[in-house]
Amino acid sequence: MNVFTKLANDELADASRLGSPAKDATALARRTDTMSRATGGKGFRTPAKEPMKAADGTTRGQRKRALRAATSTKVSEVRAPQFMHSAARRRMEAVNG
Repeated sequence: MNVFTKLANDELADASRLGSPAKDATALARRTDTMSRATGGKGFRTPAKEPMKAADGTTRGQRKRALRAATSTKVSEVRAPQFMHSAARRRMEAVNG
């Protein structure tokens, strides 16, 4: 192995090493090209996983939304007007006339 081959190998190793910053624009271009070829041009992104489902077939988000919808219907419809916020009282008066 001669000096020129050693320098070329060192330069090639620097171009494909992820942890070290690129020294110049050509090194950055070589690194980008090397990484593109290594991943087939698709990058390193992995697809998102499917959400886990419970025994009844619902996801955690669906169960949360259902619970929120069920509890929000129970809240201030039966509350006495003196215990309501003033804006809610005004809205109730506007609706009821």
